Amino acid sequence: MATARQRDRAVTGHEEFRRQVRAWLAGNVPADGLPDPDTDAGFRAHRDWERRLYDAGYSGISWPVEYGGRGGDVLHEAIFAEEYERAAGPVRITRPVQRFLGPTLIHYGSAEQHHSWLPAMLRADDIWCQGFSEPDAGSDLAGVRTRARCDGTRYVVDGQKTWTTYGRFADWMFTLVRTGEPGGRHRGLSCLVIDLHSPGVRVRPVRQLHGQTGFAEVFFDSVAVPAGNLVGPRDEGWRVALTLLSFERGPDAGAPERTRRRLDALAGDVREAGAAPGVVRELGDGYARLAALRAYVHRRVGTRLHGEPVGAESSLVKLFSARLDTDIVQLGVDLFGDERLAERAPEFLDYWHSRAGSVYGGTTEIQRNVVADRILGLPR
Repeated sequence: MATARQRDRAVTGHEEFRRQVRAWLAGNVPADGLPDPDTDAGFRAHRDWERRLYDAGYSGISWPVEYGGRGGDVLHEAIFAEEYERAAGPVRITRPVQRFLGPTLIHYGSAEQHHSWLPAMLRADDIWCQGFSEPDAGSDLAGVRTRARCDGTRYVVDGQKTWTTYGRFADWMFTLVRTGEPGGRHRGLSCLVIDLHSPGVRVRPVRQLHGQTGFAEVFFDSVAVPAGNLVGPRDEGWRVALTLLSFERGPDAGAPERTRRRLDALAGDVREAGAAPGVVRELGDGYARLAALRAYVHRRVGTRLHGEPVGAESSLVKLFSARLDTDIVQLGVDLFGDERLAERAPEFLDYWHSRAGSVYGGTTEIQRNVVADRILGLPR
């Protein structure tokens, strides 16, 4: 006989799934939200929330059941993301796991890696972070200098990573290291999973403008990593990294709902203050661009549902979404002045996060190069 949890996690039709998700979120999303996840107490609260989601069958929705997922498809995943944002659910501290770390491991990892890592990462028993950016290798990812030297059955890692989201809380890092010649650029890179509790790992939190430390610098001093923690072929990490980035930049069905809530809030402030015709036009432009973003995201979800892999078109989604968010936040600042930022109103975080959207996951300039090269076929 199936347990209650197994019944909850059973795959259902898409409309029935939407109804179930909407009902569960209505009864479970914390009315007053959760504390900032960049604080110790806030992170613990978010971790407990992730476990509730997992136990209810709402984590790893499109992942195979044997890895702790629900066994649904990408449309089930998109429905949940849309309804979650519509219900204003708390920030997901497993978002990197759900969107790109887990899918990359499913694609390239071994059976042993799947069973060892995936279930614990989904339930937030283990916290994961991504180690790509370095002081001299942010947008220029091929400039990675963190070195992994093969020493029999292990790799010995020396180097530094920076801007590591949730780095000070993480147990494991999915990282890009250089295993080939130092000047090899795209050649000679490999992907390793590193236990951040290993001897020789030092984590230094990075304090942000809002006073919290959600990012960290991570230093490796002769850190021993088992050779079995290599993900994908040795020296072919660039291919693994591009796959990860395509997942990261890919269609996020929740993004249009997040943007809509931000735009609706601004429109309400404008109505209360009295709207000039020019402002109404700008708001209308924002809603028109939002409708275009939603349509394009739905289209990409549909193509993935029919077996098309995530590819270069993910850069279009990131470009369009990041620019729209920035323009909406900037319009609010232009209309209501900088004093609201100085008061650390919600716009304070929105302002800085929207600026970061043009950098993380690959800068706007890189995304345009990807579109020009891999979609439009323009000459280099």
